Amino acid sequence: MSKIFDALRKAENNKSGHPRKREQMRVQREPGQEPGSTFLRGVDENFKRGLMTLRNSIDSELKNNDYRVIMFTSAVAGEGKTTIVAFLARLLALGQTDRVLLVDCAVINPEIHTLFGLENDRGILTYLSGSAPLEKVIRNVDGGFLDVVTIGPRKGADITQPLFNSENMSTFINAIREMYDYILIDTSAVMEAPETPIIGSYATGTVIVVQSGKTKREVIKRAMLMIQKLDGRFIGTVLNRKKYYIPEFIYRRV
Repeated sequence: MSKIFDALRKAENNKSGHPRKREQMRVQREPGQEPGSTFLRGVDENFKRGLMTLRNSIDSELKNNDYRVIMFTSAVAGEGKTTIVAFLARLLALGQTDRVLLVDCAVINPEIHTLFGLENDRGILTYLSGSAPLEKVIRNVDGGFLDVVTIGPRKGADITQPLFNSENMSTFINAIREMYDYILIDTSAVMEAPETPIIGSYATGTVIVVQSGKTKREVIKRAMLMIQKLDGRFIGTVLNRKKYYIPEFIYRRV
């Protein structure tokens, strides 16, 4: 993991307040999950500071919004978006003031359940297909302020895509945004998953993760356009894994 984490546009130093208190729903704590046991132990301090910069930037961009439903995606696979969104969710929850929900909508190569050590026997696809109620697919992972919805058992693409463009998806978003201060949605790469732009239309903001030196600008622009065509709103870009060729402390002084 890179020591340098280049986050959104400009860092905002002041955290925005949230306009309303979210109602809470009791969810089942997963067996074997201990508070604070999953993430951020032994993580590089520069990476943590980068995550806080990302959080401040999101708050700044969405300060006039009542809800923070943020979709994380990339133009192509392998940019590191899942790692970033998972660590950000864990960091937000550590403050113990904001309720955080992490939703795995990455139909292609979902990883959230693996990162958090959860069974993937139920999840967002289970709910959208009408096979489980909301309270059965939301799981608490640390006994505290972070809840997770995994992807659930996957179906064929011809079945999956319409599920995200359904009344059940609208109902899901409307319900969870009243319960949480931050809702972070991990999705598959735009160029590989036609459902990702659809999911972006439900979000109040979209963050696109770009691996430095990997993806061509034209591909990134095309991915952004695909989301914007369905009324998705971009709030910034995370430049991930950027390499520096002089000592890091010099950059901190510039």
